[in-house]
Amino acid sequence: MKRLAFVFTVVLSMLTVAGCWDRREVNDIALVIAMAIDKEPNGLYRLSVQVPLVSSLGGPSGGGGGTSGDKSYYVDSAVGETIRVANNKIQARMSRHLYYAHHRVVIIGEQLAKEGFSEPLDIISRFPENRLTAYIVMTKGKAISLLEAQPQFERFSGEAIREMVKSITIPVTIKDISQMLNTPGVDAFLPIFEAIDSQPKGKSKEIGATGIGIFRGDKLVGKYTSQEVGGLHWFQRTFDSFSTLLDLGSGQRFSVYFQKGRANIEPTIKNGRIHFNIRVYTTVGVVENMSTYDLSDRKVNLMIEKKLEKDITESIQKIINKTKETRSDTIGLGIILARNYPIEWKRKYRDRWNEELPHITSSIESHVQVSNVGQTTTNITKEDP
Repeated sequence: MKRLAFVFTVVLSMLTVAGCWDRREVNDIALVIAMAIDKEPNGLYRLSVQVPLVSSLGGPSGGGGGTSGDKSYYVDSAVGETIRVANNKIQARMSRHLYYAHHRVVIIGEQLAKEGFSEPLDIISRFPENRLTAYIVMTKGKAISLLEAQPQFERFSGEAIREMVKSITIPVTIKDISQMLNTPGVDAFLPIFEAIDSQPKGKSKEIGATGIGIFRGDKLVGKYTSQEVGGLHWFQRTFDSFSTLLDLGSGQRFSVYFQKGRANIEPTIKNGRIHFNIRVYTTVGVVENMSTYDLSDRKVNLMIEKKLEKDITESIQKIINKTKETRSDTIGLGIILARNYPIEWKRKYRDRWNEELPHITSSIESHVQVSNVGQTTTNITKEDP
């Protein structure tokens, strides 16, 4: 009798741990790989989703999605008072369940960026199905336009944006932006991407990185151009290598690659004024020599180093000037001040840091070392002098 009771108990326990009652088959879900959020003139939110068409992925059509019937993705959108309402409207006309766990990128439209994007993003952090590691970017104009672009190297524009964020700009994830918005002493920034015509002009719409959006709180207040973005690289937690053109005048030009870099920032407070001493250290490699100079000559290397030091100092000064102009601390100077002067920060500056920014002063030093000039020291297409 005891044995029978034991078996009966085990059977009942097994019924409570059955794991298949809420299963969802793969062919019953629509995998969202990118989503876009816009603010409409009437105050409603527009949610747009990009979903791959599985039946078209194995076909002969390559490259971009295209706009014909054989495209490999589907873009749909709806408007609502909230993102959830808009999502429900899209779901109501889909035979498959929208599944967001694999989305790669979230795109914010320009109008939403200007009015504030934190409220619609609340839904992304609230449910575990959404990914905090997804990249977030903004665009000039409507965010849905990026989903409808047709890059030729990737099947989906969402995938193209993800790869470009990692390789050519400063990446920002949902987790990063939430930390920026909730940490006193630093303001948010987002990479800016646009849909542009392919060159030479063709039928495709490619994806291009065009700058960095500057935010105060969750509202857009300015932009760094592509030329100004270089100065922001030095202040990131991890240094991402990038290249630049060095022009020495008279047609003497080099392309150089910043291999390693770091910035040391030391704040001081004197007579109520805040001053930042900024020192940048970097090593570079020469990847293109469009000059008559011989890189085996140490004097030439010193000339390159001095010119790069001047250029880096100027690029950082532009970032400081834009910081003071927009009253937006994308560098994180406030965090550094708080670490060095915690009492003064808490008592005087924490709650009014954006108002204090126009009054800060700074000094900038750059230290450059040319560590790699390649396999040859002169341009092999030019005759020796």
